[in-house]
Amino acid sequence: MNNKNDLAIPEDQSLEQAYQKYQLLKQEVEHWQQDRGAYWLKQFRLADRPPYLAIPDLPNQAVLELWQRLNQAAEVVVADSVLQEIWERFKYSQSLNELDPEMAARFQMVVNGVTQLASEMVKEQGLPTESSDASDAPQCGFVCPVCGEVPELAIVTPPDGARVMHCLSCNFEWPVKRVGCLFCGSQDAKQQIFLKNESFPGIEMVVCQLCGQYFKEIDTREKVVTDYRWEDLRTLPLNFATELWFSEQAKKNNQMN
Repeated sequence: MNNKNDLAIPEDQSLEQAYQKYQLLKQEVEHWQQDRGAYWLKQFRLADRPPYLAIPDLPNQAVLELWQRLNQAAEVVVADSVLQEIWERFKYSQSLNELDPEMAARFQMVVNGVTQLASEMVKEQGLPTESSDASDAPQCGFVCPVCGEVPELAIVTPPDGARVMHCLSCNFEWPVKRVGCLFCGSQDAKQQIFLKNESFPGIEMVVCQLCGQYFKEIDTREKVVTDYRWEDLRTLPLNFATELWFSEQAKKNNQMN
């Protein structure tokens, strides 16, 4: 039987403020997609196989254009040359550590806004979404077929509990196996632990004790979610608590040894 454990979650008093900022940025992204989406879709050049448009391959001008729009909405002035330099460094390092949290948040919304157009394009064209590398290792088939990112959010769907992955970078969804570890491929149910907290009903952190990886899972048979990106942000305390759980388990193991 799968193990289920309660997570200890600290309180966060700034959630409402964060939500207001998120909604402002989201509305700007949606307006940009309506105004400029058709133009940029004509500029996209999808690859012959997944991932069809990896994040480093996004059109530079589309990224900078939306980024400046979000900066303006946040009343922040940043030169195009500075954004271009940050974008070029990110394409090679895939790191946002150099950015302050507000700038990093806007950048992530930019990536989501541009790659979401590619996701819609892939769905409209009915392109195959199984990676040709999926048989090499379990984690290779666990990347988004559109943008190539490793997803961290699974959705259990009604009526029979089928599992799909949801990419927070481009919003694309695809079916995956219902049981076992999606990272290492282990089918040993005893090694799978489901961590939860009563403050977040319908959501569990799925942990594999063999490979030490985890992901968040939302059961939409219990909880209706209209915005998975915000739901992931709202429930980040679960991620932090899971990291703490790993740390505590490591201490226990060291004491036993």
